[in-house]
Amino acid sequence: MSIDMVDLLRELDFRIAEGRTPTSWLIRHPEGMSFEVEPRTPVARLTAHGTRALSGRRRIDSRLLFVGHTATPGVLEQAASGQIDILIAEPPTLIIGGATYSALPEPSRTPRSRRVGKPAWTRWAVARYLLLAREPARQLEIADVLGTSQQAISNASRALGDHLTHSPRGMAAADKTRLLNHWIQEYPGTGGQEFGWYSLDTIVEQTADAARVAQLLGANPLMSGDVAADHYAPWKLPAQGRVYVNRPIDLADDGFVPAPLAEATLITCIPRDPSVWRLTELIPATSRRDGICPADPAIALWDLTNSAGIDNEEASLRLAEYITGEGT
Repeated sequence: MSIDMVDLLRELDFRIAEGRTPTSWLIRHPEGMSFEVEPRTPVARLTAHGTRALSGRRRIDSRLLFVGHTATPGVLEQAASGQIDILIAEPPTLIIGGATYSALPEPSRTPRSRRVGKPAWTRWAVARYLLLAREPARQLEIADVLGTSQQAISNASRALGDHLTHSPRGMAAADKTRLLNHWIQEYPGTGGQEFGWYSLDTIVEQTADAARVAQLLGANPLMSGDVAADHYAPWKLPAQGRVYVNRPIDLADDGFVPAPLAEATLITCIPRDPSVWRLTELIPATSRRDGICPADPAIALWDLTNSAGIDNEEASLRLAEYITGEGT
């Protein structure tokens, strides 16, 4: 399959430079985003099977870019949720870190498509803040926690519309259940780079071990997914571990072996969502395990809802009740 990747990326307004390795490229967008990618050999049609077969072969610090003339709806959904990065020729589209860059006037209408290069991280973070807050909060308070401006919080509150109420005490969720449903349907996930690992230890032990290693390496770990959900609202036996880190970590010397994401017992993720660590300020200190904090309950719920598991639906309902206060 002949696809001129350089011309395709330039059509999408990306500039290309040499990467840190002979097989990687550094691509930059005028809006300031830059990514180091390792392009795969172009194929006629990207399929879930094809991308899965190659996912386990990446370097620990590489970001694979799957290239095809077209892609199946399943692959487009995976890319839109940040699980993989793809470049397709028809229509000219790059989906990387969960963000879509397209040469078309309108973004591709995948189930979780977003505006080109501008994910609404602040709006989604404000929704999470108000889901977790026990009382109304002023714009300045929220801005301080999220590390942004009051104007950004004001814009986010207007976008959330009647999901919020306003009083002299500040903003609050009008109905936490309704706001949670709105957020989880709209939120595309944290995005970013994911690395799969396999171990024979229990999922709880794996997650704790990986988090401890990450902590020693200064990667600021947050436990999420099944383990965090079970911590907040015990219901199911964790089936897969998930740890958010702020840079790649190598677990190969700590009882793990690299594995394709579909077969991994543990996933480490460098999220694209800049707010993932911000809302840990709202998590009680008693929630920490050996000094390691779980991701906030809303992020844990999204991860649980969007992962495989025979009892995830019931566990998700229990965690949703914990968030909205219906289970207390």
